[in-house]
Amino acid sequence: MFTSIRKHQRWLMTLVAALTIIAFAWLYNTTDLERVGSNIVAKIYGREVMQVDIERAVRNYQLALALGQFELIRDLAGQAQSEDEAANNFIWNLMVMQHEAARLGVEPGDQAVVERIKSLPVFQNEGQFDPVKYSTFMQEQLAPRGFTERQLENVIRDSLRLAGIKDLVGSPAMVMPGEAATALNRIRPLNLEILRWKATSVAKNVSVGESELTEAFAARDQDLQVPEKRSVRYVLFALGPDQAELTGAERVAVLQKTATATGDLSQALADGGGDLVAVAAEKGLEVQTTPFFAADAATGAASEGREGKVVTAAAAVAFRLPPGPGNFEIIQVGNEGFAVIEVAGVEVARPMTLEEARADLMADLIARQRDSMVRAAADRDLAELRAAMGGGKDFAAAARAAGVKPEKVSALSVLDRELKPDRRQIAMAAIDLAEGTLGDFTPTPEGGFAVYLASRGELDEEVAAEQRPMMESGLLEGKEMLLFAQWLTTARQESALQVLRPMM
Repeated sequence: MFTSIRKHQRWLMTLVAALTIIAFAWLYNTTDLERVGSNIVAKIYGREVMQVDIERAVRNYQLALALGQFELIRDLAGQAQSEDEAANNFIWNLMVMQHEAARLGVEPGDQAVVERIKSLPVFQNEGQFDPVKYSTFMQEQLAPRGFTERQLENVIRDSLRLAGIKDLVGSPAMVMPGEAATALNRIRPLNLEILRWKATSVAKNVSVGESELTEAFAARDQDLQVPEKRSVRYVLFALGPDQAELTGAERVAVLQKTATATGDLSQALADGGGDLVAVAAEKGLEVQTTPFFAADAATGAASEGREGKVVTAAAAVAFRLPPGPGNFEIIQVGNEGFAVIEVAGVEVARPMTLEEARADLMADLIARQRDSMVRAAADRDLAELRAAMGGGKDFAAAARAAGVKPEKVSALSVLDRELKPDRRQIAMAAIDLAEGTLGDFTPTPEGGFAVYLASRGELDEEVAAEQRPMMESGLLEGKEMLLFAQWLTTARQESALQVLRPMM
């Protein structure tokens, strides 16, 4: 498809060929012999899932992010609590969805894919498809990452499959007449009285003795570790200072040269036994070494500029790369180029000494004591307030009896776009309270608060008329998402998925 665009991209094939050696570092390791002969990752619908299938799904996940296909990612990632879990869910749920789409006859045609690609905001200019933006995206965003036009089409095809299946399984969803009114009631302006407990006053005399510190260290010594650190040697192929601002075809041409040079060094290493220092010297290339860094890219010595970018890019690879000759990887260094790296040194993980752990332990113990004291004060005051209100006193009288002074706030609206984060947190804590009700304690970095909802104001009729369609749309979307999630859970159970070994 897009033949006219392709005609102007043929000269990029050399670049694409060079860049295909740049795989996802966490999936690819040139010397991981464990994968040889054990390439079956799982079984689903009675067929074997190979490592290449996983890599294809991961590429779809990464490209879906780049294309802004957040609905596809959200619906297939499920209720993931981490990026790894989201990617894991996405991979298996994508396979389930693709299988079920074929079974249900929800297979988008090529023309539908073309039209959806043309409608993507990333390719639009003043509401119209812009072939130049499409070509630029392919050259600057996809090719340097090893993606192709076919993969783009596959992601969009999956998005259309998702939409088709959601239309089918979500068709019974509807919004009942009273639901929008209930939802609108929740966003009426709030008249509140806020009780605050500040750690600086409630827990101002917190202290930790040496015996407590020693006891805490003894209890946690297995968890208190100086993490493994690594250093890498690298040869950097990057844009020069006068090339950093290049765009479009000029930038791609320079990146092509750096990618080709990277591939040449990689091939020479593969052919010559993998001695990076020796091969680089033969080619007149400079080999540099980073400071030691942890897996989160934190370094013992400050790394700035390009060295800092190399450390950041290498961190995801270096801890999966075995030390020793012949074990090298290619990494992408920001948007500036590439580097060939190998492990230069390893500082093994070891238990912390008490002195190394002292500062963090002290801070943690003080924070725990402070939070405990604030919570105790809040529980005591709230119990007294609730007892007084249960005995017939209004909130103001109960607060005076408990010796607490509430802060009054009027007409607090969750619709206020200028609402500061602390005020929004307060509004959200009160949004589901009934009038005349005292809420629970909510901890904050400064201490914590509780909210008494005195009353709700009236929602302006124009605002209500403006918000109602959005409320109804949101309610309907929520129900459709729930139906799809339930369908996907059942479909995945019926897929007979068996994960035989970790994917990553």
